[in-house]
Amino acid sequence: MNFVVSVLGKKALGRLKDKHIEVNSENPYMEKVPVHNRRGEIVKYKERERPIPAGLSANDEKILRRVRRKAYSWDLSFRFCCFRTRFGWSFFVGLLPFIGDFADLLVAMHIMKIASAVDGGLPKSLYAKMMWNVMIDFGIGLVPFLGDLADALYRANVRNAWLLDAYLSEKANALQSGKVEDPDSGKTVAVPNSLRHAAPGGHPDLETGTTQAPPPTYDSSRRGRNGL
Repeated sequence: MNFVVSVLGKKALGRLKDKHIEVNSENPYMEKVPVHNRRGEIVKYKERERPIPAGLSANDEKILRRVRRKAYSWDLSFRFCCFRTRFGWSFFVGLLPFIGDFADLLVAMHIMKIASAVDGGLPKSLYAKMMWNVMIDFGIGLVPFLGDLADALYRANVRNAWLLDAYLSEKANALQSGKVEDPDSGKTVAVPNSLRHAAPGGHPDLETGTTQAPPPTYDSSRRGRNGL
């Protein structure tokens, strides 16, 4: 299983590069979706919670939601009226001399601990990358005031949330296909039973036997959500 987890971690790091996600500023918890009128024209955008990759266990789903939500709250939940840049509780806590930086570090480590509880654990490469993000964030924050501003822009928790998202997306793909291929060696192995779980909810995919949850659509001519 260690080989499979390691390969999934490698593929997750490559996934983020391929998607060109702004890992320090793109909201890991919510996404914007278009709202169409009856003529099919986009009239506005509405926020919704990002969907969870199909095929994950209930435990992995819960952890991904918690990490996404905490990262957003800690790094992106506020916006000042005169600035487009978003801040989170991390910025305000970091303004406290010395104590604030260590409190911020403890929260970041706690979020990492939550992420590490996914089924099968995190790949060592991914865990090391998360730790590196946290340490950079902590080091930047030690610089008085200017460091706090730079810290608010680096956003280690958001970066780590996207790392977890990429890993669990690759894991979901592997669970559905039943195998994983090492992009470097080309070696293919079956996914071990310890990583196989049925995801609750959604609807069965008749071709693959996996569970797929359709993304909701929005219609401005009606109240609420359609397709849920």
